[in-house]
Amino acid sequence: MSITAPQRTSSRSLVLCACLAQVVVVLDTTIIAVALPDAQAELGFGDADRQWAITAYTLAFGSLLLVGGRISQVLGARRAFMLGVAGFGAVSLAGGFATSFGLLVAARVAQGVFAALMAPTNLSLMNTAFPGKDERAKAFAIFGAVAGAGAALGLVLGGALTQAGSWRWCFFVNVPLALVTVLLATRGLRGTSPARRGVVLEDAAGLLLGSSAVFCVVLGFSRAETLGWGHPLTVGLLSAGVLLGAGFLARERVAPAPLVPLSIVTDARRASSYLTIGLVGLAQMGSSLYLTFYLQRDLGYTPLRTGVAFLPMVGGLVVAAVVSTRVLVPRVGLAATFVTGAAVQAAGFAWIATRVDVTTTDAGPLVAPMVVAGIGLGLVMAPAMSSATHGIGPAHSSIASAFANTSQQLGASLGVAFLSTVAADAMTRTLTSGADELRASIASAVAAAGAEPGSAQAAAIRDQLVAQAARSAEISAYSTGLTVLALICAGVALAVVAVFAADRRHGGRGSRTDDLVEATA
Repeated sequence: MSITAPQRTSSRSLVLCACLAQVVVVLDTTIIAVALPDAQAELGFGDADRQWAITAYTLAFGSLLLVGGRISQVLGARRAFMLGVAGFGAVSLAGGFATSFGLLVAARVAQGVFAALMAPTNLSLMNTAFPGKDERAKAFAIFGAVAGAGAALGLVLGGALTQAGSWRWCFFVNVPLALVTVLLATRGLRGTSPARRGVVLEDAAGLLLGSSAVFCVVLGFSRAETLGWGHPLTVGLLSAGVLLGAGFLARERVAPAPLVPLSIVTDARRASSYLTIGLVGLAQMGSSLYLTFYLQRDLGYTPLRTGVAFLPMVGGLVVAAVVSTRVLVPRVGLAATFVTGAAVQAAGFAWIATRVDVTTTDAGPLVAPMVVAGIGLGLVMAPAMSSATHGIGPAHSSIASAFANTSQQLGASLGVAFLSTVAADAMTRTLTSGADELRASIASAVAAAGAEPGSAQAAAIRDQLVAQAARSAEISAYSTGLTVLALICAGVALAVVAVFAADRRHGGRGSRTDDLVEATA
């Protein structure tokens, strides 16, 4: 099918709008992280409250994605997109002028609300606007690269804005991005995805159960990071999330007009797409957590230099996103591409684990393994985003898009909570097991220096050796966590194989190469 010049212009505008919106959505998951110390110093909130500046956004965003998808169905993707982008820009402006911690958190919640409207809408627009194979492959290669690189870009931009100006610019930067996106969308999205007759609360029970399940799981993961996995509140929230999720699936099975037809999530292609999108969220946030602390606390990097250190991973991701959709999927199929991408991620993170070392003085040894990890992320991100909505008509494309974004949010929340716990436990075990050896080293060093046990010189020697032991234990914990992350990636590769193998055994079409190519091409 030939494409006329006006069609090409409209398609380019749509891709640019979708990519800008995706940058804003993913960027704001991480951009505030490196600005928090400055915001805390100015607004005067405590360490215990600090996490809510991040959690408030992810909680509102993740739990309202199904609502956003449903609103997009009723309003039409174009109207919902414009509302989401304009609202996000407005509340970001308000957040930049926050004078208290309460106003800061309120702005982050509002950002999450409008992001939940934007995220399913822009992917839905991409899905309906590019039905042709060649154009779809090009468009989703770009979109997937942007979606995957956004989180790392947030670290770079957050560091640069905080260092050059103020933490407030981590909010203000969204205003020009939103304005440009709205101006482009005014003309570029004209005539796309019209509104449908219906009401937002159709299948209200399904909407409530699904949104509540995600809310409980995301909040449970957040509480696990600070309270521990065995705390009654953590256990209660996660248990409630599982029960509500089961209730949601049961409701959708019998609902006369289900919010989410179960065929969306039971299809092998889409199920594996959601799984790998969740892995990308987990791997990106988990690795960013470890590497940010390692670079800043152990290597002494500034926020800006820390962000720049992530560019090798971003570069590998962007290149691989294009190669995966344009070369790999057409040649070897979707299943093989997903498995390869997860396996490459496993290799990259395992390699990084060996390079995180107490003797290292800069990030040079991390460059090559970070490129490999980025390649693994890019191999799965673009085709997963494309196949997550492929073959779904306009009536349900927004909901399928919402599921894709929910997968990424749940993966990111789990990555932060679980891998934080892994590192904390590993550090505690290292310090506990080495306590006797540390005491002996301190006694030996004090004796060698000829210092009295209770003297200031002895105390200085003790403090120095304790600090060295703590730093060594901390870096060892990061290495342990990255090794666990590599094992998770390898496990997802095996899970994808199992999904497609089960589909083949049951006579499904999702495992045949022609269908897999069609899913992303």
